[in-house]
Amino acid sequence: MSSMSLLDFKDLGDDISLYEPRIQLENGHRDCCHSQGPPQTRLDSPSLIILCTWLGGATSKRIERYTQQYHNTWPNSSIILVRTSLLNYVARSERSLHRRLRPAHREIRRIAIDACSNPTCAKPAIVDGGILLHMFSQGGANIATHLVTSLNSILATMGRDIPLPLRQIVLDSCPGDPDINSSYTAAAHSLPGAHPLRPLGCAVLYVMVASLLGLEATGFRKPLARVMRAQLNDPDIFSPRAARLYLTSRADKIVDARHVEAHAQQAAAMGLKTEILAFDKAGHCSLILEDESAYWDAIVSSWERNGPPKMTEGRGRHSHKGSSPADSDQWRSRL
Repeated sequence: MSSMSLLDFKDLGDDISLYEPRIQLENGHRDCCHSQGPPQTRLDSPSLIILCTWLGGATSKRIERYTQQYHNTWPNSSIILVRTSLLNYVARSERSLHRRLRPAHREIRRIAIDACSNPTCAKPAIVDGGILLHMFSQGGANIATHLVTSLNSILATMGRDIPLPLRQIVLDSCPGDPDINSSYTAAAHSLPGAHPLRPLGCAVLYVMVASLLGLEATGFRKPLARVMRAQLNDPDIFSPRAARLYLTSRADKIVDARHVEAHAQQAAAMGLKTEILAFDKAGHCSLILEDESAYWDAIVSSWERNGPPKMTEGRGRHSHKGSSPADSDQWRSRL
């Protein structure tokens, strides 16, 4: 098992970084796979994993638990890490945010799209780019939606009239439908816990959150959370071929598991391949602390079941430990 940390990522600027595996060349030297196009992976490995982190508490140590395990599972997969900031979530304009995402646009195209447009590439780029998108909480879902929307626009100018060819979408602790209290609690995670000015910062933050929600209620600002919930189930934005895995916890105090389950049910009703795994005790964006094995088993098995050449579909009830009681025959559930 090879070791990897965030120090192995290349900083692309604007809170975006890239890890690319190194391949063993015939002469014994090691070189980064980017010079050879997409890495030569073992069967059914993602060509690219995109992680969009959550607001507050997403320290390097916590993020490394995910990047390291993804690397251990698929050592030949590239990883793009997009960190989420409070400023990006609530203040930046759409145009400004899309401009800041340009480094990610460039690398996604190079690794998973442009290289696979080569006729010798085994994966049909139009159908399946071998991309796994993992978003955490409202902040990660927001930045992921902007990333995919803006990249779709770029691809459209290249004559591609279909969304980014994702194979799997992991929605971790999202999407919610937050009120003022849960919105404030989520945003407060971005403030330093031991800073002497934290109480003042919390007060200012509460006023800011209340003002933003007030603007949304009066129609002066788009209701961000509800717009995002709709976009996540829009087949013109997120590929309808992609399998969706929802991971949530009934003990989450920031994103209500019922909101996650409702969104998953809407996706299933639209005919999208949908699975959900609900934990009982884990806190927000801490699901692996309750049952790390079940967490990663769900991700890997979902990926493997939905690989090319033909995506299998099935109907049934959840049988996996911890699955949601909201399951019905509409769910395309195979955990």
